[in-house]
Amino acid sequence: MKALNKKIIFVVLVMSLVFSLAACNSKTSKEGGKVEISFWHGYTEKDATGFNERVEAFNKSQNKIHVKIIGNQNAEKQLTAISGGNAPDIVQTQWNNIGPWADAGAVQELDENIKKDQFDTSKIIPAALERMVIKGKTFGLPVTMSMSSNLMYNKEVFKKAGITNPPETLEEMMEVAKKLTIKDKNNEITQIGFIPDYPWIDNVFWPIIFGGSFYDESTGQVTPNGAENVKAIDFQHKFYEEFGEKQIDKFRTGMGQADTKQDPLLTGKLAMMIGWEYNFKEDRAADGPIGVAPFPYPADRPDLKGSGMVSPVAMFIPKNAKHKKEAWEFMKFMLSNDSQVKIAIADYKIPIIKEVLDDPKLTENKDMEPMLPFYEASKSENLKGFPNSIYINEYLQALGEETEKALKGKISAQEAMDNVKKKIQPLADKAK
Repeated sequence: MKALNKKIIFVVLVMSLVFSLAACNSKTSKEGGKVEISFWHGYTEKDATGFNERVEAFNKSQNKIHVKIIGNQNAEKQLTAISGGNAPDIVQTQWNNIGPWADAGAVQELDENIKKDQFDTSKIIPAALERMVIKGKTFGLPVTMSMSSNLMYNKEVFKKAGITNPPETLEEMMEVAKKLTIKDKNNEITQIGFIPDYPWIDNVFWPIIFGGSFYDESTGQVTPNGAENVKAIDFQHKFYEEFGEKQIDKFRTGMGQADTKQDPLLTGKLAMMIGWEYNFKEDRAADGPIGVAPFPYPADRPDLKGSGMVSPVAMFIPKNAKHKKEAWEFMKFMLSNDSQVKIAIADYKIPIIKEVLDDPKLTENKDMEPMLPFYEASKSENLKGFPNSIYINEYLQALGEETEKALKGKISAQEAMDNVKKKIQPLADKAK
């Protein structure tokens, strides 16, 4: 959704909440003598196997609460229900909705519940939990997470080039990319080693790899123009300098569509890419064509080994939900070790409970073999994410627009990030 449309929706939401909070029906609904609560999520049926199974298990585990699960409820539908005074009791959404929705008054704070029940949030992967915190207050909890922290590569392409191991540092990756880039007699690319912004511009991942940041809590300043962030863009730009912007762009138009049989990593037209846990699940087993390795780090910063970006899936309780207490009980159930293991197995997800990452039901399960590199990567202390805020969408949009200019050499990386600073700092000041 475009930022402007979101702003309009949030204004309507805030106005509507004033009325809906007051008018909210407090009548308790019953299902076989139990309090019935509604759980909305945005997944299709085929992607919600774990959630469905856990709801059924929760309903059978006790005799006080019955959860009714409703899928295919995207952000727009969720906002419409909340603002209309008919909010679900608990909602799954993308983490970056939490900041703006909390500012609009739509999300219940959880710190009181956490303290009262002595719920141990230290068991949650820190980088995932931090995405749920706005101005020091917890407005949601992660239930699973996605992450980019690994390099995926075509094993056959490496073998043909005589490269026995994936690169460990970014400098090595550049050299490997040169060896794996092939041009024809017309100097046009027929195979390329790496494209830094494929399949999209990742304006959060790269700064994290270089040790960058986006906000300084102590000063209240956004920090897109910090030295590490600028270095991250300059490094990416080197690939366009090395292989040619026009040549890369032309090659991309015909190299094959992602997530099809003609995917360029599968066909070997692309040798390496930034990998998420949902990429090539069926192809990255030990005997599969796609290899997985930790993403390289700067040679002069070995302390950044294991860096990566997390993008958690959030659960929250709407401010005007009818059954907050019961919703909280279900949320805790979803974060139990047993639930986390079973969701991971059912839907190939990354658990957000640290000790679950070593559970034998996952690590000794051959079907989960493609996920093991990501479970291992999830243990790293160098995982980070983008700071959540009420202006997060504007910030991300500005980063994307300015980074694209710098990658293509239209402006310098420093100028691009200075532009982001100028755009976003007034919003950060207003939000204090």
